[in-house]
This record gives sequence, structure tokens and C-alpha cells, in this order.
Amino acid sequence: MAPSADRIRVRLNWIQILDKLEPAFEEHGEFRFTVRLSDASSGKVLQETKLPREAEYYAISDRPGWNRLPLDEVVFEGETPDSLKIELTGEELDFLSPNEQLDPYQRVFTGPPASWVGWYGPGDEGGQATADDPENLRNWRVCYSIERV
Repeated sequence: MAPSADRIRVRLNWIQILDKLEPAFEEHGEFRFTVRLSDASSGKVLQETKLPREAEYYAISDRPGWNRLPLDEVVFEGETPDSLKIELTGEELDFLSPNEQLDPYQRVFTGPPASWVGWYGPGDEGGQATADDPENLRNWRVCYSIERV
């Protein structure tokens, strides 16, 4: 059976922490994330995924070489409307003070879902990750792919 143009799979490939939002003496931060996919026109939520799925948090450093978390998590698979909003939020858990929020990520796709197929991460626009690259946020980076199903 050939893939349908309106069925997609969204896979969160990795997350990279640039600022662990903890004091220098702390080796890592404790992070959890929410991925929400919705119809960009109506606002209807298609899927919301909390990560990690089973543990309370991911322990992630901001030191190069230790700050990229490989995930390979399917966060959506199914039919989608002609406009899709992908949102990712992250928070660093603090046990004695309010949790700190990472900068929110959002990207809207419009048109035929088959045109969205590809890899989305820092530098995907053709080169080095820059400050205006949507997946290269101030304190973290995200990378995901959209596939035809």
C-alpha cells in the first residue's frame, strides 16, 4: 500500500540544552518536555506528549559533549489537516523554588502535508544555525523529522 499524502509521522530526534538553568556547581539540570501538535487553523489539539514518558525527568548537562539528548520518539502518527502547529516546551525542575521554563518553540506548517516531509533542526535552512533559526533557541535546540506514513 502506498503512503497517503495526508498521513504523517513526527519524530522528535534530539534535544540539546545550551543552558541547564542551574548554578555552576550543579553538574546537570532536571528537565521534562511537552510536545503538542494541533490544527493551526482551529486550534484543535491532535496529540500531546509528555517526555520522559516513564521517568520523572531527564538529567542533562549544558557542557558540550554531554548536552545532547538522543530521543527518537514518535510524538504523532496519523492524518493531519492542511495546517499543523508543532509546539515544544521544556522546564527545568527546581525542588525548592518555581520551575524554570525554557524558551518555547513553535512552527506552523501549511499546505499539503506531503510538502512538510523533511528534517527540521538547527541549520536546516541551509547552513550554520543562526540566531533567527527557529530550532536554535536561546537556551536549547530541537531537532525533529516529518515522514510520510
